Amino acid sequence: MLEKVHGYAIPILVIGIPVLAGALLFIWREQSLRSRGVTVRAKCVNKSKTDKGEVRLRLLYEVEGVQYRCDSLPYKAAPVGVGQRLDVIFDSKNPGYSEVADQRTSGIASRIVGGIALLLIVLAGLSLL
Repeated sequence: MLEKVHGYAIPILVIGIPVLAGALLFIWREQSLRSRGVTVRAKCVNKSKTDKGEVRLRLLYEVEGVQYRCDSLPYKAAPVGVGQRLDVIFDSKNPGYSEVADQRTSGIASRIVGGIALLLIVLAGLSLL
């Protein structure tokens, strides 16, 4: 069985390591929002439609005199209009990293991607033996 996997070792390593690193970054950022997240009211400054007819919002919020922006994930119908306010959660140590409060992700997708990448790296390592 290992002989069959051996030919795929390099592609698995080339794909697996970057995917694992990206998943670990998302897991770390998600944990930082969960542990240090601060909720603020952000002002909607722009509303744009996507190709699929969904709406994206651009929100501005201020932390210690510095303005940051947060782009929302697509909405079927925007919850607020331009000039209105919406809650945003930002990382207290890195205020530029934020998410719209009602669109917070569970973090499960990054863990699944990380698990698959780890499995690919282990298979590649076994094939090199």
